[in-house]
Amino acid sequence: MHDPLFRYADYIVHDREAAADLIQDVFTKVWQVRDTLDPERSLKALLFQMVRNLSLNHERHKKRHRTEDLESGLQVGSGEHPIEDILDADTLSGQIERWIDSMPERRREAFLLSRREGLSHEEISNLMGLAPKTVNNHIVLALQFIRGKLETHRAERAIPGE
Repeated sequence: MHDPLFRYADYIVHDREAAADLIQDVFTKVWQVRDTLDPERSLKALLFQMVRNLSLNHERHKKRHRTEDLESGLQVGSGEHPIEDILDADTLSGQIERWIDSMPERRREAFLLSRREGLSHEEISNLMGLAPKTVNNHIVLALQFIRGKLETHRAERAIPGE
């Protein structure tokens, strides 16, 4: 159970060390409240939900500090290249990650649980509290969105005359 939770946290926070810490925090919290857990509820769903919440809180905290650092005059990187040059150097993989991040929260969550964690629509529906058909709709819309963005990206990058 640790590996899928770790991959999910790592995907959200993009930091393996922080992801490992978050997973440890989740297991510690579950242990602390073990007597109050409802045996009828899925422990797997609870663990994924806790990882998601802690990871998102971690990202909000990190974003807040990054903004404060930039506002206080700290520079990102070595200072040799403007931030725009660094952003322009991102790979297509990074662009896809940003497109995924720009999706509505529930759609993104369903897509990641399906494609990154390999959960079934039924498992995702239990985890998210949605009907399996709604989960399917979220995933279909996510794939359509990414395909559309890829087509636009390719068209913008195409060299005239090729």
